[in-house]
Amino acid sequence: MHLIRLLRRLRLDTYRRSIHIGLGPHPECPTCAGHGGIEVGGEYVLDYHWAPEHDICHCWDPTPIIRIPLWFRRSERVPF
Repeated sequence: MHLIRLLRRLRLDTYRRSIHIGLGPHPECPTCAGHGGIEVGGEYVLDYHWAPEHDICHCWDPTPIIRIPLWFRRSERVPF
């Protein structure tokens, strides 16, 4: 059961020739309901449109755990 929950939280992102593997928000979190963000307030944009502000929930850390480069850079060598 724990493995199924872990696979539901697993996130794979590609960014600048690398794959980032990390955990997503907890799908059964009572605070954010599995979305990873909560609304904390807001402000009026252009004096007529309400734009809410969001914050990251405590159940999720968006920093990647593992970074896998897809190919390595060639290093320049000194010719002499």
